[in-house]
Amino acid sequence: MLLEQKKKHFEKLLKRNISYIIYKKTKDPRIGFVTITRIDMSNDLRNAKIYISILGTKEEQEKSMKGLRSATNFIRSELAYELKKYRFIPELHFYYDKELEKVYQLMIQMNKLEKD
Repeated sequence: MLLEQKKKHFEKLLKRNISYIIYKKTKDPRIGFVTITRIDMSNDLRNAKIYISILGTKEEQEKSMKGLRSATNFIRSELAYELKKYRFIPELHFYYDKELEKVYQLMIQMNKLEKD
C-alpha cells in the first residue's frame, strides 16, 4: 500500500516536472505540442514509461517523437537538477498514447450514428 502511494506520488511529480522541462527548457524545433497523458513507473521506480499525445499530422507526430527521444538524456539531467533530494532519477521511455486516438475514433463513430 505504501509503495503504491509512493509510486503514484512520484509519477505525478515526474509528470509535472517533465512537462515543464519539455515546454520551457528543450530547444529542439522538432518537438511540437506534446501532452503527457500518463506515466507508468516500474515497482522499483527505476524505469518510467511516459505516454504522450501529440497534436498535428502523422509526420509532425513522428518528428516530435524523434525530438523527444533525442532529448531524453537532457530531460533526465534536468530532472536530476530539479529533483535533487531523490537518490536516483528513473530511465525515461517515451511512447505515443494510442488510447486517446481510439477514444477519438469511437467518438466520431458515435456522432455519425446520432446523425443517422
